[in-house]
Amino acid sequence: MKFKKTEYPTTIAASAAMSFLSMANNPYPYEYMVGNAQLPSKELLILLPDTCPCCGKVLSTEILPIRAVNNITDNEQKECTVISIYRCTSCNELFTVTNTVKTELAFNDENFDTDDAISEFVGIYPFEMESVDFDEDISDLSPSFVEVYKQAERAEHDGLNLICGMAYRRALEFLVRDYCVDKFPEKVSEIDTKSLSEKIRNYITDDSDIKTLAEKATWLGNDQTHVINKHPDRDVSDIKQFIQMIVAKIKIKMVVADAETIKKG
Repeated sequence: MKFKKTEYPTTIAASAAMSFLSMANNPYPYEYMVGNAQLPSKELLILLPDTCPCCGKVLSTEILPIRAVNNITDNEQKECTVISIYRCTSCNELFTVTNTVKTELAFNDENFDTDDAISEFVGIYPFEMESVDFDEDISDLSPSFVEVYKQAERAEHDGLNLICGMAYRRALEFLVRDYCVDKFPEKVSEIDTKSLSEKIRNYITDDSDIKTLAEKATWLGNDQTHVINKHPDRDVSDIKQFIQMIVAKIKIKMVVADAETIKKG
């Protein structure tokens, strides 16, 4: 499991104190990556992000009894990595938090105190994904486009760079199809028999910018599905930009059409 090292705003979660318990007394034993050190009972404060990485809401968590202490080799150690799993009470999703804990005294020192420990926030998984928030009108026009686009974002976020381009290209196809059907509802059966290029060429007749952007995004999307890339100086970011500009142009046309319904008082 990988963690993104990033500067999250953090707060000390007093209720999220971690106890270093001996294996004998802990009903949910820690997993030691190296060795099997027996630690005296200790409590350490760990750092949590301010918001849930899954839903973005202010964090309110349930602590699950699943935690691991890595890199413990002996009781004389003064640093370890603490990994714990939490459930967000807003969205019910699970996430993992990693902290590095450093201490002034060794863990087995009889003078050890919680205040001696310093926690450093390392990372969180899953980390927050940057996502395009589509307007409600666009979602109503083409719900399949929005769904496929979000799945493409997830694939890109998870590092699936060899297939996310194809997903963005598929999202474009849904957007173009639904836009054309919205313009020519009486021709839906005809439109559905046409290729993406034919839809763009024959049915996007009201805006040259949308036609150009859709055509070029299709070319770049095709590169993502073929062995030979005909536009090596372009990549997935260009496809995304063109799609987002198409969405913006469609939204402008919707707003203008709505404005035109207003009669002079």
